[in-house]
Amino acid sequence: MAGHTPARYEELKAAVAAVRIQFDAAKAAQPENLAEVLEGVEETPVQIPSRNGSRTIEGRLYRSTAKDTAATTGPVPVLVNWHGSGMVFHMFGQDRPFCAQVAREIPGLVVLDADYRKGPEDPYPAAVHDTEDTLRWLASQQAVYDVTRVALSGFSAGGLLALVAAFTQTFLLVTLAADDALKQLRIPVVVAVYPPTDLSVPPKERKQVARPVRPIPPQMAELFDECYAPDPATRGDPRCSPGRADAALFPEHVVIVTCGGDNCAPEADALAARLKKDAQRKVVHEVMEGMPHAFDKTCQPGTPEWEQKDRMNALIVRELKEALRMD
Repeated sequence: MAGHTPARYEELKAAVAAVRIQFDAAKAAQPENLAEVLEGVEETPVQIPSRNGSRTIEGRLYRSTAKDTAATTGPVPVLVNWHGSGMVFHMFGQDRPFCAQVAREIPGLVVLDADYRKGPEDPYPAAVHDTEDTLRWLASQQAVYDVTRVALSGFSAGGLLALVAAFTQTFLLVTLAADDALKQLRIPVVVAVYPPTDLSVPPKERKQVARPVRPIPPQMAELFDECYAPDPATRGDPRCSPGRADAALFPEHVVIVTCGGDNCAPEADALAARLKKDAQRKVVHEVMEGMPHAFDKTCQPGTPEWEQKDRMNALIVRELKEALRMD
């Protein structure tokens, strides 16, 4: 409830509960074929320690079961992924197909899909703290993971968190205690897919795309923002709005994917353009023309959305291989 008055908190909880029911119903209407999704991949649940004592962060590890990877010894590179949520929806697991595909197509890479807390019950910076705790746990597992080759990815709100985690890690290197495991971690690449990047601008005042496709209504975006960052003063903090972060703090390899029909695109496009000004950094900025926000989560085979999803995932796999030196 931190940041809300008790009355407003109850109002937000009621509003979010109603929308969560709709999302849960839509998710239940599209059951996954787990055998197909996980073909050639092993999925293992993991509980990640948090800074909050007995509370743990739910995670799932994905790795290829191909014979040429079964005998791999020594620390392996890892991709940490965070799902989309509007910062309010409990959608952990919706990126299972993406995580499994990446693990399958990059043998030797482990993919960790990690959860995080949501508003209004746990507003900013709770989700950011969970990403930091996930990376700190990962950094403590140096016998298992190559902490010098840690990639980050995220979709929508998860993309925001991936961007924040990427530049925050660079900043933290000079502030952490010498014995902090997190100090050993290196992030050569971050992938952000249709991320919001600037919550400091009210939704009704944000730049719109010319041809929106199933856009997030401004009223819904306002609900998301208030649940996540109830104090408007915090929305200008780069850890809340990564589009406002110092460009020098981002990794040397950045992939930003936006959707031509998504009103989140202009702010992410602007961040990509700003990062490209540094000639020493590789910035891959891809626009999925005509696609709405989160188009890849409900698309069906044989549709334009499915073709764009395949193109997008192939791009991400290619860039991860290059950045992690796994060609």
